[in-house]
Amino acid sequence: MNKLEQILRGFVSFTELASSSGFLPALPGACMVLEQIWGTVDQVKVNKERCKVLRARCVYIFITIRDNAAGVEESALNQTVQAFVTTLKGIHSSMNKWAEWGSLKSFARNDEISLEIEMSMSQLDGCCQNLQIAAQLQLFSLNTQMEAARESDQLELKKMMLTMLENQEELREDMGLLLVNMEKFTDIMKTFQLELRSHPAGSSTHNNISRGLLGMQQASGQLPPIAFLEGHECNIVSQAPIAGSTVYDVYEGLWLGEEKVAVKVLRSSKASEGNVRRFHRQVDIWHRMKSKYILRFYGVASITGGSSFYLVSPWCENGDAPKYLKRNPNADRLKLILEIAYGLRYLHSQNPPIAHGSLQGSNVLIGDGGGALLADFGLAKALEDLTAVPFTQSTGANGCYRWMAPELHEDGGKMTLKSDIYSWAMTALELYSDKVPYSRIKMPGSVVMEVAKGKIPERPRPGVNRTSSTGSTTGGRDGIEIPDRLWELLVRCWSRDAVNRPTIQEAIQELEDMRRYGPTPMEM
Repeated sequence: MNKLEQILRGFVSFTELASSSGFLPALPGACMVLEQIWGTVDQVKVNKERCKVLRARCVYIFITIRDNAAGVEESALNQTVQAFVTTLKGIHSSMNKWAEWGSLKSFARNDEISLEIEMSMSQLDGCCQNLQIAAQLQLFSLNTQMEAARESDQLELKKMMLTMLENQEELREDMGLLLVNMEKFTDIMKTFQLELRSHPAGSSTHNNISRGLLGMQQASGQLPPIAFLEGHECNIVSQAPIAGSTVYDVYEGLWLGEEKVAVKVLRSSKASEGNVRRFHRQVDIWHRMKSKYILRFYGVASITGGSSFYLVSPWCENGDAPKYLKRNPNADRLKLILEIAYGLRYLHSQNPPIAHGSLQGSNVLIGDGGGALLADFGLAKALEDLTAVPFTQSTGANGCYRWMAPELHEDGGKMTLKSDIYSWAMTALELYSDKVPYSRIKMPGSVVMEVAKGKIPERPRPGVNRTSSTGSTTGGRDGIEIPDRLWELLVRCWSRDAVNRPTIQEAIQELEDMRRYGPTPMEM
């Protein structure tokens, strides 16, 4: 067994090292630091094997300096010893810091520890530049040991992760340590998400990782970062669809084993490779969007066999806006259409701007707090790409003609921010009247003809209104009266020439002004 192997196996006598190096005044003190480093390594929680190689390198360089001092010019020797002692003190300080960190903090800052180890290795190598080449050859062997140690540390890191996930209560208590650095937090979520996929669904490890991921999501508001799911994050629990359209069915699902979610399953996919790639880009956009006025998008997965996809989003117990208003006729409708406008503003302010493309009441869901959430932005075109069914036919019996801007009825018409403004105004009309736009016209095709003639919807005059105890008008089965100022805004939004329609910010300013004089000003 050569000297290097003895050091790596822990056969080191610091008493002997100190007594044999007294001819160089700085080395006995360095030997004391070495001994402290040696003992501290065992208290480090992560990267322990690499720390052991690092301490072995420290000892080996100490011996190399001692044994080669006679052959080195004095000033160069002093420079080498000084650099070595300074490096040792830095390593000792780092080791003490790492030893004090708990498991979760060590896990979260694993990359930082790895980087410091690499930097220390480089600094130690620099101490040998004035020594004999034999030392460099031995250090090459230590580099080989470092690679093996790195693999061992990765396995230990994985074991540590699974151990942490077994103690969910402790993980929740220490979550603040992870939230300090959101970039690192996201990396850890990704690590957990990938690990989830390597364990069978229903196993205790799979369940532990699922609960840990869900806890991190709830504590931070961050979704697991991989939007392309593999069936481990979500499973469908309802036997039959609970809703749907001509191209998809909606099922109830469970997200990470606990959270109730809505799962849209496409009935079939006839997409070309190019359309699938475009759909994947759309998925990335959906997944990035985060606003209190936008329904989050959890992810997408291929159906077994790859014939189709399903999309996962939060479950909204209150349902969509029209159904919610049927059950809650006294809800603040001006507040709802303003929140929808806020959602559009968020989309329109992205770089590049995002057009919703299919805004209507059924695409506005109501959150637990009664607020409006925009859903399915960009979905109509994505479904057309995937299913080859025109988006005008993919939203049910009413299609989307009733909400579509006139320019979209023409061949080659493109969804724009201005066409969204038109649809927003039609949605506002729908929510105030409790009826779809052009409700007197039964056939969607006839609606297209009306729009082509430049006719806007009739202003609804609810025949059944109730008066509350405060004297204000409340909703009935026929909706509520649309104030004059709001009606004037809607009419401008329906301008046949898109240039004459207001921007969403201009519409918001008017709506906020209307609310400013209302009985319950909205918190902006």
